[in-house]
Amino acid sequence: MNRIILTIALTLAGGYLGNRLRIPAGALLGAMTFVGAANLLGVKTEIPETFNTLAQIVIGGVLGLSITREVAAGLKDYIIPSLMVVVLLAVFGVLTGFLVSRVTGIELYTSLFGSVPGGMQEMIVLSQSYDVNHPAVVVIQTVRRVLIVVIYPLLVMLISKIVANSVHITGK
Repeated sequence: MNRIILTIALTLAGGYLGNRLRIPAGALLGAMTFVGAANLLGVKTEIPETFNTLAQIVIGGVLGLSITREVAAGLKDYIIPSLMVVVLLAVFGVLTGFLVSRVTGIELYTSLFGSVPGGMQEMIVLSQSYDVNHPAVVVIQTVRRVLIVVIYPLLVMLISKIVANSVHITGK
């Protein structure tokens, strides 16, 4: 029980600090950083599986709040872009998997499951149905997720500043 309380305290402190510092996705990144750092330092942290399920339910509810009549009415305008995103992500995921396999020597299916840009939990569970190096898929997907969550918001912020500066400089 003490491990759970410690983990929750680290999560709240990291989430608060990340949010307070106005880091993109700061609450998520701060909580992840604090708990991850504690784990690396040998602190025994723990969260019951029911908390994971509860977190997914809350996130699902928060995302569900964004589904409104206005959003539904605008879906027709975004069907083609949405399909393009799905197709391009799938194609680039497969190409990445092939490239990683060739360059590193990792077995192809292991690399493909590690490279797919789907949900981490779903890909890990799905990879268990195939003859792949399951621990490698877990590691690759975990590193991918952590780096995307850390790097992508920073890239978006950087690109938005570049675009804002170019608009300011060109006067458009």
